[in-house]
Amino acid sequence: MIKNSFAVLIMATFIFSCHEGTGKPGAKNKELVSEGIKHTSNNDLVYLDSAENMANILCQDWVLQDDAEGLEGMDENSKFEIPYRSFYLSTKGSFVKNPRNTFDYGNWHFDEGLKTITINNTIDKTPDSYQIAKLTFNELILVNVGVNSTTNLKFTASGKRFKDAGEEPFFLDNNRWRIKPKTKETDAAIHQRLKDNIHFFILFYKSVLAKDEQVVSFWGLPSCFKWYGGGIFLKKETELKENWVSCFYNKAQAMQAYRLAEKLLAQKYTWPKGEKNWLKLNLAVLQQMYLKMDESL
Repeated sequence: MIKNSFAVLIMATFIFSCHEGTGKPGAKNKELVSEGIKHTSNNDLVYLDSAENMANILCQDWVLQDDAEGLEGMDENSKFEIPYRSFYLSTKGSFVKNPRNTFDYGNWHFDEGLKTITINNTIDKTPDSYQIAKLTFNELILVNVGVNSTTNLKFTASGKRFKDAGEEPFFLDNNRWRIKPKTKETDAAIHQRLKDNIHFFILFYKSVLAKDEQVVSFWGLPSCFKWYGGGIFLKKETELKENWVSCFYNKAQAMQAYRLAEKLLAQKYTWPKGEKNWLKLNLAVLQQMYLKMDESL
């Protein structure tokens, strides 16, 4: 876990509640509005504190509040397993669930009248059905009605997303490299899977920078690389996690990708002179690595 020293943004709050709200579903609700809002300007982002309907606010990264706190003490070398229940709901209708744990994906549906969310899991097969008890731009309280639960599950979010869904690291199309192939892959397919893995981390770094995230943790995200402040290294074979190996058809094909990564890191890269932000340093080299995948491997 690496903490980032970015300033915390103060944003307005709009509440949509299934029990307390009035008016038609999706109507603008101004029960709680903070004044003097100032955003760090970023034209690539949508700031959801001014969103006017529930479906719009739902489309972002959500994490169970209790689990978010646990991630602060974890880094990619941590040997402990912790729950990190989270999901990313895309404006395109797809989702990625628990990308740091039991990865799943598929499509989701919001019923505005019933105030319910249905998540159709591809791997688990069983759909999840939730009732929305409360929704603000950065807080979501769900009740798992699919298992007849009455427990309130509190999720939190940044209240920000990219205008272009393709820029989100957890957009489904940016995570297909994680979906285990059903048959043995060609050399070209293995090459592309590693390249897509690198692309994911480029988007991850960009997202952290754009959204001013306070905690940067790579724990649970499949990779054969180690990330340090101003340094990228290859993990030892004994350090490779099963969640990275299982992205490939078998161990042999995972090791084929590992050898490609080894050759890739042996290339020469230019670190930006005068740059002190380690995130920007690593991002610059990752982008060069991505280009060299096709140039020299």
